Amino acid sequence: MRERARTAFWLDARSRKLRAAAQLLRRRWPPLLGAICLALLAGAAFLAMATPRYTASAQLLIEMRPDRSIGADAILAHAPINRQTMKSDIAVIRSTALLRRVVKRERLADDPEFGAAALDRLRNALSVAQLRYSPVIKIAVAATDPAKAARLADAIADAFVVDRLDTRLEAARRASAWLAERLVALQRQSRASEEALAQFRAAAEPSTPAEQQSAIAQRAAEARAEAAERKAQIELGRPPSLGGALDELRQRADQLSRREAELRARYTAAHPSVIALRAEIADVQRAMDAERRRLAAGARQELELAEKSSEAAEAALREISASEARGKERLARRNELERAAAADRKLLDETMRRARLVEEQAKFEPRDARIISPALTPSAASWPDAEQTLLIALALGAIIGLGAAYACELKDTGFTTIAQIETTLALPLLGSIPEIASSDPALVDLVRAKPLSRASEALRALRSAIAMSDVDDPPRLIQIASAVPGEGTTTIAAALAASAAQSGLRTLLIDADLRRRAASKLFLAEERPGLVELLIGSASPIAAIFFDDTRGLWVLPAGGEIQAPADLLASEKMKTLMAALRGSFDLVIVDTPPLGPVVDPIVVAGLVDKTIIVIRWAATARETVAHAIERLPDRGGIAGVALNLVSEAKARKYGPYAYSSYAGGGAFDAYHIE
Repeated sequence: MRERARTAFWLDARSRKLRAAAQLLRRRWPPLLGAICLALLAGAAFLAMATPRYTASAQLLIEMRPDRSIGADAILAHAPINRQTMKSDIAVIRSTALLRRVVKRERLADDPEFGAAALDRLRNALSVAQLRYSPVIKIAVAATDPAKAARLADAIADAFVVDRLDTRLEAARRASAWLAERLVALQRQSRASEEALAQFRAAAEPSTPAEQQSAIAQRAAEARAEAAERKAQIELGRPPSLGGALDELRQRADQLSRREAELRARYTAAHPSVIALRAEIADVQRAMDAERRRLAAGARQELELAEKSSEAAEAALREISASEARGKERLARRNELERAAAADRKLLDETMRRARLVEEQAKFEPRDARIISPALTPSAASWPDAEQTLLIALALGAIIGLGAAYACELKDTGFTTIAQIETTLALPLLGSIPEIASSDPALVDLVRAKPLSRASEALRALRSAIAMSDVDDPPRLIQIASAVPGEGTTTIAAALAASAAQSGLRTLLIDADLRRRAASKLFLAEERPGLVELLIGSASPIAAIFFDDTRGLWVLPAGGEIQAPADLLASEKMKTLMAALRGSFDLVIVDTPPLGPVVDPIVVAGLVDKTIIVIRWAATARETVAHAIERLPDRGGIAGVALNLVSEAKARKYGPYAYSSYAGGGAFDAYHIE
């Protein structure tokens, strides 16, 4: 249910917007129609004055052939034609170099249409595009002469084909020259590679046999073992052999030691035999020490010889290892040189094959672009397009007209719709008084002269709306005021009083506008005593209030001049007078000056039951009225708004308004209140 209500509200809001747009067009159709007519006239004038131009087009087919040219990109495969390729070809067609050749060949510099700026004008007249999803390019040229347009389109297409052929031939020629230089360089490089390989092979060293390597290794091991043995003997202090002179001296020392022991058993230490024996033993010990030193020196010499032999064997082994390493390096270098020589020979052979192919290609090269549809002489002008021009003029005129209509709508700051009144003032619309014809009597007299007229019905509707503004206590003292002068306040007050009097109510019209006295002038009572004299006590109510036999109502004119009208209206006598009049009359209508210039209506607003704000239809600025209403002390005392001088023909363009169902014996528009 909620979704349905939301949808209905949205549709209703949308319909209101559409109705508002339709009403705007209905109100402001003159500037819209005028702008459209002017735009169409301008478009027609343009079509009549413009020089027609004819467009002829030729079509080129770009062949998808592999690129067989030899150069920096010769090794790469040729890709199929894509958007980038077609864009490149289109750029070539529009290039200055190609168009300059067409200008020169066709002598466009001497043509009156192109003249000295032939190149730029030809580029502006040229249109190049790719047909969708195809390798076809469409070349179109526009000119004032149809035959010239076809000739130029064919000339540009032919120039592009010739340019592509020249480009291919030039590429083949450059490739041939490049290959010739490349062949010389490759021959030199291949020759250098072969020579380097031959020199390396000639300078190769013979390798050491395996048997010799084994013998040297064994000898080195034996030398290391002998050196280690000699070193160990020296470190342990053992001679290399136990025999020889050292052994004899040891035996001699042992014998002397036993004899010494025997002599010590028989003799003392000081015995000459013992002393002599000890001297002999010391000699033997010195001989043994000398022999040991000699043997140690010999062992050290043998150790040095063994170490030198081991070092010599190790050096031989290292030499053999170094020779083997150099052999591996020479092998790798030889393989490298052999591969380089083979690659140079292969590259030289391939280049020679390509050179022969390019030489053949330079003699004949098939075209990769051809004309598949030559340009035909156009029979009808392509520019200006009458239908398109008029449509554009119509659209521009409509846009300008809508802008002008909207500007006029913004300029119209007055109240024209009920929605404006409710939105701006937050007050109800009590009635709309139509503008009467100049042949009709005044509005105050029209009530009796034509009681069934629109104006009379509108006044009765206004009086009923005022009474319904407070159902429980219908207002009897009513103030009629406006925001600015010229709104027709006095006319509405007098006509409303006349309408009430016609319906049988005892009605009094008070002219409280003590400055201009418009109501007094309307009833020809300018010279009579009135409200001023009544308040200052110089006249009685009987003398001041008079009855108008023609309109059937009582009138209290303004009276004489006074310097402080606001103070007089705010006096206690004025309050007493209003209270007395409430009991004497059924309806009292007070005509007051505008709210904007003076404070008189603000003072009177506190003495009446309800205040009616009169606004001239589509004339008074909305901001002015809103500001004037804000000056009233009691906004709740305002019954509503009455629109005056409503133009029926114009008002219908803003939406329905309140009118009577019958007037002049005929049927009228239905009564509506938005």
